[in-house]
Amino acid sequence: MSMPFLKKQRLRVLAILVAGGLAVFGLISMVSLPALPVLGFAVITVAAVVHRVTARLSMPTCHGCGKNLTDVPGDSIGVVCPDCGAVCLPLPAPGEHRRNA
Repeated sequence: MSMPFLKKQRLRVLAILVAGGLAVFGLISMVSLPALPVLGFAVITVAAVVHRVTARLSMPTCHGCGKNLTDVPGDSIGVVCPDCGAVCLPLPAPGEHRRNA
């Protein structure tokens, strides 16, 4: 059984954050560099990688398998993924705000 798409994305982001933290800790303790430039570089790198990993979620994407749902028609409830059958909430159109009922 495969892992859902969003869970994979969360695990990737967690692994990136842990690896970045360990790399910074190791670099500071091994080389005794001043901490601020190393920490700044690490934060910028982790932010860029997390943005790259999660950028795919800005398009209509299935939360179960990660398939692009741009061309799949939906209704008021959501979009049903043709591959895995997961029901995903539709993204609001640009400029449109989702109201809470």
